[in-house]
Amino acid sequence: MTDSKTLDEARVRVMAAGLSADDVAMLDKLGWNDSAVAPVKSEEQAARYRRIEKALNEAVAPLSFAERGDSPEGKMAASFGAAVANWGDKGDDE
Repeated sequence: MTDSKTLDEARVRVMAAGLSADDVAMLDKLGWNDSAVAPVKSEEQAARYRRIEKALNEAVAPLSFAERGDSPEGKMAASFGAAVANWGDKGDDE
């Protein structure tokens, strides 16, 4: 579980990276839990997830590689990116 100080710092970084208050509220609703990101169901949702992933990655850009992986933003960015990738692969028969 991520402590409140870490989440407060993450909120500041993502807002500085351009996420809206609505986007941050969504992250809060998800509990900043990367496994809580819902699968993509539409192109509109995919576009929102891509935008959020980009801002989350921008927020952690100044951090070291290890810090990015441990940060709430880094974990959420990976989850949003995976959700978009899975949606994009939905028609692939491998």
